[in-house]
Amino acid sequence: MFQKKARELYRAPIVSASGQQLASNEQLAPIEILSPAKRAALIACLKGDGTLHKRYGVWVSEAAAADDKPVAGMTVADLSRDGMLTVTVLGRSASARLTTRGSWFARTAITSLSCDPAPL
Repeated sequence: MFQKKARELYRAPIVSASGQQLASNEQLAPIEILSPAKRAALIACLKGDGTLHKRYGVWVSEAAAADDKPVAGMTVADLSRDGMLTVTVLGRSASARLTTRGSWFARTAITSLSCDPAPL
């Protein structure tokens, strides 16, 4: 059982969120397949140095402002199943970290937000 879990963790490496920009030669991720809630969760995770923490039944990033919406548990579960987050539970503490794939989608989402013209 331990070997199976170790292989799962190896397949979904955790990445640092320090590089929040896509590389100039990097393709854009197909973020159209993500719901707005999933995009917002990935962006929140990226802004929180690649990590979300479960607090009071909802998921929040360390960088969350008081008026930021928390991320629902169902969204974190969906992103985990999609291979974009790795969830770790130790006792009563839970955290979720971006995988390489999740970081790619999150960086694409941030890039698309910065490229969109501001509404009038």
